[in-house]
Amino acid sequence: MVFATSFLSKVTEAAGLRHEAFIMRRAFTLIELLVVIAIIAILAAILFPVFAQAKEAAKKTQYISNMKQTGTSTQIYLADADDNFPMSYIVRPGANTWATGVVTPVPANSITDAIWNPARIGASETFWANSLQPYMKNYQMMEMPGAPITRVATDVGTPNVIEAKMGLVMNGLLHTYSATAVNNQSAVPLFWHVQKVNFSRRGFSSPAMNCPAPAGGAAVPCVFSPGSTTSTAYVYDFTNTVWQYGGRRGVIVRCDSSTKSLPTGTAINPAFVGWAGKLTDPYAAVTGPNGTPASLWACDSTFNAQGAGSNWCFFRPDRPE
Repeated sequence: MVFATSFLSKVTEAAGLRHEAFIMRRAFTLIELLVVIAIIAILAAILFPVFAQAKEAAKKTQYISNMKQTGTSTQIYLADADDNFPMSYIVRPGANTWATGVVTPVPANSITDAIWNPARIGASETFWANSLQPYMKNYQMMEMPGAPITRVATDVGTPNVIEAKMGLVMNGLLHTYSATAVNNQSAVPLFWHVQKVNFSRRGFSSPAMNCPAPAGGAAVPCVFSPGSTTSTAYVYDFTNTVWQYGGRRGVIVRCDSSTKSLPTGTAINPAFVGWAGKLTDPYAAVTGPNGTPASLWACDSTFNAQGAGSNWCFFRPDRPE
């Protein structure tokens, strides 16, 4: 009996030792753990940029889709507006001057500031971003996905009115211009972005024309006239990049509603896009390394010189290509 007990004890002890040895063989050493952590870190370093690029590509695809739909909405608007593009600027009530340098409320009643009284709200309803809404039914299509938001510091939003985030900008040279008068609808930009930013509750047009002063107390029509109307290269912010979604590119909607990502700000100041690039890049140069606006090309109706009647070449409705 003693022998049997001793034998079982030895067997149990041996089994326990083998179990402990098995456990010890299955455990990770410190070196193995460090190797695993290093592999995970390397994989993360490889995959995270890929994920970020995929995320940027998705935002770019969404933005192109939104801009394309805005261009299509404009085509429908043209059919109801005698083929004339919407107003890029509003008329200041009372003064009857064109507000070419004003960022206009979008929607028209979205700001409660005293200056935006009923008369100005009524005028703001004629602004392109508001007059296109019956054909769009969605202010979100004008937003640039993933772009930072800027706003006028004193703006107070109207309760229960949507906060439009305006990443889209209209070519101000097309203000009330006839679509059939555009030289090349597949080349002239209708909408673009100026910079990678969304303007909260405000929209504007760029470039903007120097519209004539009122005559006899009434606003004088302001329409692009090849060779006779000068423009201002109105860019409201010199701190945000002109580049979108990776690479030196930006999305543009043309007058025929075709939408494409094109090279933008490819030259870094003090270098510039040569004269041959006046119709291929909105900016002659940008400031590195962030790609903020630096210079552009202005040209007259001959597209060979600057002078009287010069406008931002890239946006002229009479551009030859």
